Amino acid sequence: MTAAAPVMRLRRPRWKDPRLIVGIVLVLASVLMGSLLVSRLSETTPVLVTRSPLAPGDPIRPESLSAVEIRLGEQVGAYVGSIDAIPDGAVATRAVDAGELLPISALGQSADVPLRPVVIPVESTVAESVVIGATVELWHTSSGPSQGEGDRASARMLVPDAVVRRIDEGSSLGMRSMAVEVLVPAGDLASVLEVLGEDGRLDVIGVPGAHGVTP
Repeated sequence: MTAAAPVMRLRRPRWKDPRLIVGIVLVLASVLMGSLLVSRLSETTPVLVTRSPLAPGDPIRPESLSAVEIRLGEQVGAYVGSIDAIPDGAVATRAVDAGELLPISALGQSADVPLRPVVIPVESTVAESVVIGATVELWHTSSGPSQGEGDRASARMLVPDAVVRRIDEGSSLGMRSMAVEVLVPAGDLASVLEVLGEDGRLDVIGVPGAHGVTP
């Protein structure tokens, strides 16, 4: 007679089995992590939104802001959450569009803005791309010393990166002409004032694709 083959018996798992305990811990940990992730992604955070456009150097006032609840996720520390978080005397250091979340990186003091305001008279209506906060070019158009035949006007770019701060539409009766207040880098201020002092013509040209400008 041949020897009987040994019979394999499955033992019932015991609660004290280390492998079972490790498996339960891993399942519970994954469920907990998933719940925390979903909760964090669905959690809303108060954040400030601008009611009107801000140009560099504009003071940050409570009346120009409103609070909304929004899901920011990992970017929760990138935006201003309350009025109390704005330092005294804070100004915008870059252009911020109306309806845009107020970034912490856009806050600073006047000394942090290396731009100077200049008011430029405009003879005709500017393009629709010239809006508050838009980056624009300033072009100087000059004619020759005489108006004789053959003289040609010449144009050169004076400032490539001015920022529109205000737009004065003038009056319908013609009593006040249109003007655009722009912010120019401090290093370009002398050349701009020199042209304006000589009654030179400065054209304000929008830059398609720049901040606040749509092609």
